[in-house]
Amino acid sequence: MRILTWNTNNATFCNTEPSTKKWKAFFEMSPDIAMLQEVNNVPPTLDEHYDVAYMKVRSFRRAETKYGTALLARKPDWSIGSEVTWRSEHDWVNRIQETFPGWLVGRRILHKSGDHYEAVSVHAPAVSVECDTDATPELCEILEGVDISPVRLRHNSKLWFTEILWSLLQGAKIEEGNWIVAGDFNSSTLFDKPKNKGNGEVIARLNALGLRDCVVEHHGESVLTWARSRKTRSPIHQLDYAYVNAPMHVRLRDVAVGGNLSEEDKWLSDHLPVVCKFR
Repeated sequence: MRILTWNTNNATFCNTEPSTKKWKAFFEMSPDIAMLQEVNNVPPTLDEHYDVAYMKVRSFRRAETKYGTALLARKPDWSIGSEVTWRSEHDWVNRIQETFPGWLVGRRILHKSGDHYEAVSVHAPAVSVECDTDATPELCEILEGVDISPVRLRHNSKLWFTEILWSLLQGAKIEEGNWIVAGDFNSSTLFDKPKNKGNGEVIARLNALGLRDCVVEHHGESVLTWARSRKTRSPIHQLDYAYVNAPMHVRLRDVAVGGNLSEEDKWLSDHLPVVCKFR
């Protein structure tokens, strides 16, 4: 069983060479379940091979986004079912999730054997969730008079989408079934140097819910998954994570950052693909 997470950096189905190469690379990695971020559109031919759940992102900012988030399940053995069951105890968190869709795509993935998996494709935006001059009126209306302190990080005065995700996951039964929460979290522990900004707390909170990142668990440390350019690959920022619960973690066999792609194809995006293999 192969699970892929990859921020494709605006993959589009068209005749331009870079985009075509990205989809060729995707098929070469041949995942059973895939969480993709920054996908401009899905190739029509993909429907022949994968069941697809795709949502365009609605930004917190006034500027519109052209990309979306996808969750794919390989046919004929796998299919996509109903939405995942989760709800925050804070109504304003639920309103943010409902009003600004596309940053999270969560579905139950079904296998022909009868097994099922709760899968969430995550794209946490690199901007904070706050009512500032660029924010949409809808976001400002939701946050008006709200006490965000129970949700925000202790060492960061701003609210980030990783905390929206955490609050929603608190309302899910992570300890039951098979959970996969993977994608671009836009969070790196190196962002906490020299000043603690709470990125380590993001990980600690998810760990406390019973989730473990396959990349760190397998390699024993953070691994480079993002670079500003092909020539600038330091410091080693891991922005992409593949969190699983205990029933999934015991079945983890291997994690390949970069997949099985050539060195050149690994960097078709500014994010490396991450392929996790399970029994």
